Amino acid sequence: MEVLSLEEMQKVNLEMLHEFDKICKDNNLAYSLVGGTLLGAVRHKGFIPWDDDIDVNMDRTNYEKLIKLYFDKKLKLPEGRDFISNRNNTFARHYARYVRHDVKRLAEYAEDEDCPYIGIDIFIEDGTYSNKLLFRIQVWRIKFVRKILLLSLSKPSTSSKGKGIAILKNIIRPIFKKIGSMRIARHLENICKEVDFEKAEYVAALDGMNGKKEIWLKETMLPTMEIEFEDGKFPCYKNYDVYLSNLFGDYMKLPPEEKRIPHNDKGYWVNKNINNIGEN
Repeated sequence: MEVLSLEEMQKVNLEMLHEFDKICKDNNLAYSLVGGTLLGAVRHKGFIPWDDDIDVNMDRTNYEKLIKLYFDKKLKLPEGRDFISNRNNTFARHYARYVRHDVKRLAEYAEDEDCPYIGIDIFIEDGTYSNKLLFRIQVWRIKFVRKILLLSLSKPSTSSKGKGIAILKNIIRPIFKKIGSMRIARHLENICKEVDFEKAEYVAALDGMNGKKEIWLKETMLPTMEIEFEDGKFPCYKNYDVYLSNLFGDYMKLPPEEKRIPHNDKGYWVNKNINNIGEN
């Protein structure tokens, strides 16, 4: 088994970004680079040097169009590529992932059991409450259910660190597995989209990791522009300074060297002639 280097993983993910970009352009679908990918584009004109993953975001309207096109078999996907989501019981998350079947994740680096393939997370910009209290309650509910979902997907812990918590998780994990990860993921998605996106004044990346930091006026955040990333140009928020400042503060300042730690998956090549895992 040959494990891919950081540079090779960057190349693998960049190839997928080009593919995803073409799929979106061919089908008039809007998306944006987000998170560390957008930070890398602004600060490094490409990947953050010690990172390799790609994150993109679609508003709820465009996301639903993408999913419908996929189920209607109207998307022309490269060989060995697929979209996985809770909609067809292939990915227990409240968002989708664009995956390739020729690169698998090393199990010891995966936090979950349900997706062995390397891919691009497609997060969603949803409508949310203008009322600050209702928004905070929604974020709390999402975080709570997300913890349950991740617990239902996790492996039994044998670590002596935090032994009491590990034992408690091992006791309650089977309960959530019995409920079913897909059912929990769909419930989580319903919480994210309970405010009509088209009618909302505010939008938020409710499926992201940053909670209350990811809320903006819809008219401010939805306009896009193109930005250089590695060997191409890709869509991003026109007002990316607002977005990146909310998430990272002084985002042009490099973190201390001890914090420049990759959080990437480790991948290895497998047989490229693999059938799609989703039945669409």
